[in-house]
Amino acid sequence: MSDLIFHESPVIFIALVVIILVAVLELTYRFGGPLVRHFETNDELWNAIQTGLLALVAFMLGFSFSQAQGRYDARRLLVVEEANDIGTTWLRASQLPGPSRAEFRRSLVHYTALRLQAYTSPSNRSAFDQELNDSTRDQDVLWGIASDALRAHESNLGYSLLMQTLNQTIDDSSDQRAALTQHVPVAALVLTFSLIVIAIFSLGLSFARAGARPAVFSMIYIAAIVLVFEMLVDYDRPQTGLIRVSLAPIQWQLESMQR
Repeated sequence: MSDLIFHESPVIFIALVVIILVAVLELTYRFGGPLVRHFETNDELWNAIQTGLLALVAFMLGFSFSQAQGRYDARRLLVVEEANDIGTTWLRASQLPGPSRAEFRRSLVHYTALRLQAYTSPSNRSAFDQELNDSTRDQDVLWGIASDALRAHESNLGYSLLMQTLNQTIDDSSDQRAALTQHVPVAALVLTFSLIVIAIFSLGLSFARAGARPAVFSMIYIAAIVLVFEMLVDYDRPQTGLIRVSLAPIQWQLESMQR
């Protein structure tokens, strides 16, 4: 279920949601007449129940949407933070002696390129894991060079500052991995979608009760619901959905280091 929602093509997810909602509306309209007659009630009570359901759907979508957007903004800021820490580490590496500086910066460029490549294709699990594992080996190399320099000159403030920003860069990598692999709980999305299905079911019963179904209005309403629900899910697909976190800050930093 998680792979279908977060890692498959958004087109497949949208098509599946549309098919389910259209089927629920159509089947309820066509076969819901006996059910409506069995629970016959006055128009005011019926309208109150349906209005309450639709309002609850709107509330849940709005609440979930705000949370998803917050997660998206946090990921976007994390990209900027990692790019800044990599850039600061690059600059502070100038304090290392010649051979160590060259090796450190070469490893940092390779590390940044691997991270960028991994971030652009998180849906390819094997490539994603391999690139992150390779970048971890670069972290070991970087840490070894910086820590050796600091041990040889324990009172050197520049080496201490280099270790500090290198540590922040490594922490950023862990935060990025968590951000790319952790999503909104599937159970929460399923419950929200179940509420949407109930609302569409009640709309179909209303049409069955009236003996008529406004096709254009129905499709517009379903399209609006699907678009909002898809945006809610898409905010939690950082690099595989239609709404993507820009990796430009890391790309710019990589290009500046390669000059």
